[in-house]
Amino acid sequence: MESLALVVSVIVIAIAVVGVAALVVAWKNPERALGRIAGSVVGVLALVTGGWLALLDIGTGGRVFGGVVAVAGATALVRSIRRG
Repeated sequence: MESLALVVSVIVIAIAVVGVAALVVAWKNPERALGRIAGSVVGVLALVTGGWLALLDIGTGGRVFGGVVAVAGATALVRSIRRG
């Protein structure tokens, strides 16, 4: 059981890191093509992982957390595309 809790915590921390990276990408203004590509990749990753967590059959807190990460990813993706 301890190893399962460790795996779950690593997955949730990874999703949180992707969400924070998406917020940073959405906040910054990437002027180079490489920055826009990186912003799009981070946005898609955050959107997919957050959406996956939000759609799991878990408690409300996990779903809200996943939804917040998915919204951050969608925001980063839209802002990266509009600046291009």
